[in-house]
Amino acid sequence: MINDKQRPSVSLITYDIPHKKTQDVLSRLMLLGRYSLSLTLVPFKPRPEREVLFQHRPVQRTGPDPYRLAQAHGVETFHLGDWRSFHPQIDYFLVCGAGLLEGEFCESAQILNVHPGLIPQTRGLDSFKWCIHQGQRLGNTLHRIDAGVDLGTVFHHRLTDVWEQDDIAALALRHYDAEVDLLINFEGHLTGGTVFPLDTGEPTKRMPASVEAQMLKNFAGFKRKFAATDNGPG
Repeated sequence: MINDKQRPSVSLITYDIPHKKTQDVLSRLMLLGRYSLSLTLVPFKPRPEREVLFQHRPVQRTGPDPYRLAQAHGVETFHLGDWRSFHPQIDYFLVCGAGLLEGEFCESAQILNVHPGLIPQTRGLDSFKWCIHQGQRLGNTLHRIDAGVDLGTVFHHRLTDVWEQDDIAALALRHYDAEVDLLINFEGHLTGGTVFPLDTGEPTKRMPASVEAQMLKNFAGFKRKFAATDNGPG
């Protein structure tokens, strides 16, 4: 499929293990039928298990392994370590799951990502939780990957609706679904997107359990501040 020049070529950067977001994105891109698709696989490096008070993203390590997934959809697989040999064939790389990417690769290819925070204000890990804890507007950002941490060219900010009736689980799922939807519909936002003027924040790390407990207490105030009342970030 990679040689189908009638359609833009898109490769999903993902782990070499089962990964839910990759499955969600690939299946919906296949339904669109607009792209010649492939997977670019990154070796997964396990991290120590962490106990969290609230799991804000769906369980990701589930479903078929990427080779079986690719076979089922009839798409090619590549390995990130060989990027120099195949990246000229790819119009867009979409990040579904990866750690830090090599700087030369980022400079040589069009690598797009959706970060679950409003860049450059909200950067780093656990952005959903840190937005609630710090009382910042919640949204996703379509951007081009560069050597910085969640920086690069911003193409589009999409705010996540907050409703008075939400519990934190409902809001987290809506935020994740919006992240996936923005990545799938990336091409429509590469020009003319909505970009808010935001100050640059410091990148965050995983939220410690002690802070997470306070974040959960802050959720009611977060809703009062943002529930269907504004049209821009605060």
